[in-house]
Amino acid sequence: MARKITKAPTTPQAQELTFDCTALYIRVSTDKQADEGFSLDAQRTRLDAYCIAQGWTVCADHVYVDSVSGKNTDRPAYKAMMKAAHAGAIRRVVAVKLDRVARNTREFLATVDTLTSVDVSLVLIKESFDTSTPHGKFALTMFAAMAELEITIIQERLTEGRNEKARQGEMPGKYTPLGYTFNEDEKQHYSIDTQAAPVIMGIFNQFIDGDSLTAIARSLNEQDAPTARGGKWYPATVKYILRNGFYAGLVQYDGIETQGDHPAIIDRSCYETAITRLHSLRPGPNPTH
Repeated sequence: MARKITKAPTTPQAQELTFDCTALYIRVSTDKQADEGFSLDAQRTRLDAYCIAQGWTVCADHVYVDSVSGKNTDRPAYKAMMKAAHAGAIRRVVAVKLDRVARNTREFLATVDTLTSVDVSLVLIKESFDTSTPHGKFALTMFAAMAELEITIIQERLTEGRNEKARQGEMPGKYTPLGYTFNEDEKQHYSIDTQAAPVIMGIFNQFIDGDSLTAIARSLNEQDAPTARGGKWYPATVKYILRNGFYAGLVQYDGIETQGDHPAIIDRSCYETAITRLHSLRPGPNPTH
């Protein structure tokens, strides 16, 4: 009599081998990126088309979208995706390009290492990289280093631009110190705030006359004198005012000090006298006497 052959039950291991859930990671952080074709919808359309061409199944529950900066990996959807990877819920992650995932080599390679440790590959469409292949792993490392170099160069250019503004006597950025108002459309951007300037002059006069930083802060709080951000006065706040050469008509940035083109609230000798006394105070992170 012929022996009946029954199909063996599927083992968990066999289920793992046939499991093929693809996750999508989408991120946009600025309106400019959206205008350049990297909007959330544009990324989703491109990712879906790519996965169809590859024969990969996109799992609806594993489409992760972040609308936040990519300066670090502290992003809600990103963290949820990595949690799903650790739980064994996905086989691969597909993103449009490298900078959607990370913005520096350390964080990018950490992401790759984490995904690789749980047998999840990372695929980047624009760079044609796939970490499941040896060439992809090597290329990703090299490209990540190049991406970080590019960011570093941009940062250096921005810093040099700020330094050049300081050398020309202009205030880097648009920060407005207490005692001034900023006028975008005027040739001379900074003008003296006649209501707040007396507070600045009073701080320098009290300090030069021998008052402590703590006593000055207490006096300002009793008078409800305004601060730049609307908070209370502290010894450190007073010290910051006294060290700011902008009040003496100077522009100081990254070790550069030049004569600015803005009006001074105090004269240069008053500022230098205050600096001399600051240097003579008792050493410590927040000297008050």
